[in-house]
Amino acid sequence: MPEGDVIEIEQLRSKQEELEQNLQTLSGEFARLSMAAVADEQRFKLIEQTAYRHDEEIRQLKDSTRLMQIQFEQVMGKIDTLEMKLFSWLQQTQKESAKERTASQKQWMSFLQFVLGGTIIAIVTFIFAKGAFGP
Repeated sequence: MPEGDVIEIEQLRSKQEELEQNLQTLSGEFARLSMAAVADEQRFKLIEQTAYRHDEEIRQLKDSTRLMQIQFEQVMGKIDTLEMKLFSWLQQTQKESAKERTASQKQWMSFLQFVLGGTIIAIVTFIFAKGAFGP
């Protein structure tokens, strides 16, 4: 064997060892990348689950909002009805109060007429009883 062949074989062996070391390094890198891919896949699944949960919560919030809107409209309708009833009652009370005042005033006027009439009759009777128009 010539000397050049020996050098080439040793170069090939050193290249082979270098390639084996590179393959081992790459093997470790592939294992690390594989674990990172698994971890990334788990994080992605977790993100998908979280997104699904958030979508579900948003749907529930929308449903709750619709129900609250319906209840709000019902309450506002009842408040409007109550407001109209109170206004009507207040008007009726004011009318009745005005009628009562008028009736009360009429009663007082009748009482005053009776008192004045009685007073006039008493004065006239007193005058005639004393004989103011006589001798």
